[in-house]
Amino acid sequence: MASSKKNDVISVAPPHSVKKFELISEYVKAWIQILMLNPKCKGIVYIDCMSNSGVYKNDDGEEIKGTPLLVSEIIADAMQTYTDKKAYIYFNDVREDKIDLLKTRLPKQTSNFQIYTEVMDANELLRTIGNQFATMFKDMHFLLVYDPYDAHIEWDAMMPFLKNWGEIIINHMVSDTIRAAKTAKKPEVIEKYEETYQMSIDELINIGSDRNVYEKQIEKIILENSGRGEGRYYIAAFPFFIRSNTVAYNLIHCTGHYKGFELFKTTAWKTFGDKSSMKNTHNNENQMQLSFNEKGEIVYSVPSDESCYNLRDAALYVQRHFAGKKDVPNDEVWTYLGEHPVFPTRDYKNKIKDVLKKDFGMKASRSSMTFSDRSY
Repeated sequence: MASSKKNDVISVAPPHSVKKFELISEYVKAWIQILMLNPKCKGIVYIDCMSNSGVYKNDDGEEIKGTPLLVSEIIADAMQTYTDKKAYIYFNDVREDKIDLLKTRLPKQTSNFQIYTEVMDANELLRTIGNQFATMFKDMHFLLVYDPYDAHIEWDAMMPFLKNWGEIIINHMVSDTIRAAKTAKKPEVIEKYEETYQMSIDELINIGSDRNVYEKQIEKIILENSGRGEGRYYIAAFPFFIRSNTVAYNLIHCTGHYKGFELFKTTAWKTFGDKSSMKNTHNNENQMQLSFNEKGEIVYSVPSDESCYNLRDAALYVQRHFAGKKDVPNDEVWTYLGEHPVFPTRDYKNKIKDVLKKDFGMKASRSSMTFSDRSY
């Protein structure tokens, strides 16, 4: 097995990282087709400001492609079809040896497909690109992947991307915060956490190990700085687990485009096998539990796990909202489900309808649904 030392040019990618590569690349594969068919879009800009070498070893010691190589090949292939569009890719890492290796594996550039490689601090790269929005991004669509090695997020560097139309994927390394924020002593380390969460270190220490609070704070900062308000900016978030079933990080997708929000959720569920994460639930989704409803009657239900939703959870979310209602228009049902930060609608409507019929007695016509009064 390859060494996993930090100074290795080729890093070891654990299973959760391999899944991340798959999710991002599959999202780009679908995302670029949608954009290229939009006559108003002249092209795309893809930015990976912490790209590593693009090459990894898996647990078996086999060499695999990381996100930079997978994505650049997808975009290069698309540009051969959409010759009237342009694509610009930016790859950056603080280590020159990693960028040097990456450059040897990248696809060939063409007149409408250009790759730029840099060796600098990621946030400095973003500040440089962000200052050029008015010129380089005119009628272009961007996707920024912000994947730091720890929990540090420099929001001033992210600001132009939050305020412009495009997509951002942030790797929120919440495990770093849970592990180290409470013991931080050095001023520069304390400043890192305070800047990321826009809170004092004492407030962060009081949060303790509740990852949900940290994640909600990040989402709050994103919404406040998007400049468009909660109703016009969408955030989807998915946790990634290590083998011990502990969350390593939360992958957050942010956009002002509903279609991008919808597509990312669907891609994540397909990546995880019709679930919302790779958490090992030990088949708990099939184990019934006894409880009582509001009438004092015994009911049996399947407990939900917010860290790993399944299709029944999506159906239950709909059932509880529309319980007892008749002839609800299909569009109203899917609009309600579609606003959820995790549950998918694109490509999943039939599967969710099947669960609603089987488990909750929902009856469907061509244009509407009638729900039983069950809420469990």
